[in-house]
Amino acid sequence: MLKRFLLLRGAEVLAFALLAAVPLAVNNPYALGLLTLLAIYGILLIGLDVTVGYLGQVNLAQAAFLGLGAYAAGLSVTALGFGLFPALAVAALVGLGLGGLLALPALRLEGPQFALATLSFSALSATTLNEWESLTGGAQGLSLSRPPLFGHALDAPAFYWLCLVLLALVWTGLRNLLSSQWGRAFEALRDSPIATDAMGVGTYRHKVAGFALGSALGGLAGGLYAFNFQYLQPNSYGYELMVILLLGVVLGGRKSLWGAFVGASLIVLLPNLLSNRFLFQVFSGLGLLVALVAGIRNLVRKTARPFQAIAPIVAMGLLVGGGMVVANTEDWRKAIFALMLFSVVVGLPEGLMGFAAQQLARLFRVAPPDLPPPAALDAVLPQQPGDATTLLELRDLKRYFGGVKAVDGVSMSVRAGDIHGLIGPNGSGKSTAVNVISGLYAPTSGELLLNGQALPQGSLFKVARVGVARTFQNLQLFGELSTLDNVMVALKGVYRSPLPLVLLGLARGEERQAQADALALLELVGLRDQARSKAKDLTYGAQRFLEIARALARKPELLILDEPAAGLAYPDVSKLVEIIRRIHQRGVTMILIEHHMDVVSELCDTVTVLDGGKVIAAGSAAEVKRHPKVIEAYLGSAGAA
Repeated sequence: MLKRFLLLRGAEVLAFALLAAVPLAVNNPYALGLLTLLAIYGILLIGLDVTVGYLGQVNLAQAAFLGLGAYAAGLSVTALGFGLFPALAVAALVGLGLGGLLALPALRLEGPQFALATLSFSALSATTLNEWESLTGGAQGLSLSRPPLFGHALDAPAFYWLCLVLLALVWTGLRNLLSSQWGRAFEALRDSPIATDAMGVGTYRHKVAGFALGSALGGLAGGLYAFNFQYLQPNSYGYELMVILLLGVVLGGRKSLWGAFVGASLIVLLPNLLSNRFLFQVFSGLGLLVALVAGIRNLVRKTARPFQAIAPIVAMGLLVGGGMVVANTEDWRKAIFALMLFSVVVGLPEGLMGFAAQQLARLFRVAPPDLPPPAALDAVLPQQPGDATTLLELRDLKRYFGGVKAVDGVSMSVRAGDIHGLIGPNGSGKSTAVNVISGLYAPTSGELLLNGQALPQGSLFKVARVGVARTFQNLQLFGELSTLDNVMVALKGVYRSPLPLVLLGLARGEERQAQADALALLELVGLRDQARSKAKDLTYGAQRFLEIARALARKPELLILDEPAAGLAYPDVSKLVEIIRRIHQRGVTMILIEHHMDVVSELCDTVTVLDGGKVIAAGSAAEVKRHPKVIEAYLGSAGAA
């Protein structure tokens, strides 16, 4: 653990120490200007990576937030007479506010639609800055002076150090935030928004919070940008910068602070690379070498198709050849950016730092940090009374899809502490019924009562918050997260630290407790030894058990298991039965949808049978199996039995 800490944190301290020492050894204004821009773009790309890397959305608005933050800071100084820090605060708040307002409608969209929404915002911002001449100066630009800091004028080295300090603060705060429950939630909603809501995390609010945070950092970077150049022009924040920023994040490596740093370095160096033929040839040659190494690695390990391995090599080869042929590489800048972006997206999706991290992990063999011992199960999943009172009641529940009556007047009572089976032939309405109970669908009509109180309707998030947890017929795991993190995302009652303490890194005790609680639940389902494995790498049976452990992390009053034995081999079915028995011993009330009648007979206290969206029988497993309507529903006629 100490080796890991020294390697990771030592590299950060060394990098910032070397950068801070540059003005003491180098007296070159141009080099110092590039380093200042590196620090500013570092903050900008860290913010962009929250949206692109963690939320998984193509954000084309970060250049606009840079411009809006720059003008907000500039106008705060020229028109309002603000000092340096108040102006930077205004720039960040403008980014935060406008980012939140843009996120509210835009984040209800996905994929290309979201990208188009952010592109439209960028175009509107550039037009506004250009046309609002009375405020911004329009195409003539806005000139400003860098305000003093505590009465002292900031020369170039002092301003560089200020930018570097702010980068270090942003770096530390975001590292703490993204390694906390917030970061896990961001990654979880990218993998499965439905499961994120069902775990009580809240997809939409985390998306809005993440986008607003990234936009605030864009605004802060814009304020520093304004005070660095002291002249602003709307054309500086257009399409070309937008593409370069996206290239920087993707090439540096998503979900990585070091990736943002490498990407910022690329953005700073690109103009110089394009203006100097020799430097461009060296850079493109290195790019071709990386493409070759990555391509050969992918072909040998069969982790990519031949096209994915060869296409980036061809693209980078075109850059090398083109650099030798064209007279002025700057004239081809857009084509060069396009080829670079294509090469990275296709051939090196993890980015340079993702690729480097894999190689360093093999070289240094750094062990992950030790995990705490599992917490006591009684503390994580308290014993529930199971007093046989009615926990859940459905009254004449209906759910129609157009003319299809998927659930048509279902009434059912589930007693506390019972395992209540819900069975029926395919298309009988079982899954629709539990989807209505859990909030995935809103009912067409009818009542749902939990402990005598109306259950929220049409909201997975709200239903999860009142004590209902579920698994899914089609697995909805967070594949890129570890087994441990999958459970930690859903833990209820552990994360209490306010955001400022999380940013300051003062919530680590809370994280250790969350790990211990999650390990207790993984031990319950037999997955403690696979806590570090990614969910997508588990066997199918283990994934089923993990989904149950994650649902239990909500400490539910009612647990819905939607066909948990589907697709399992016999040994895993036996293990599943044992897991459900252990959960039942804790007094947890369950609704079990299952086609394996032996599992239903062995586990369920009460069974309700649906057919055509209606209840056709209810009672013990032995009773419903002999019911004529049940036999007819499954076999076609009572006589066929």
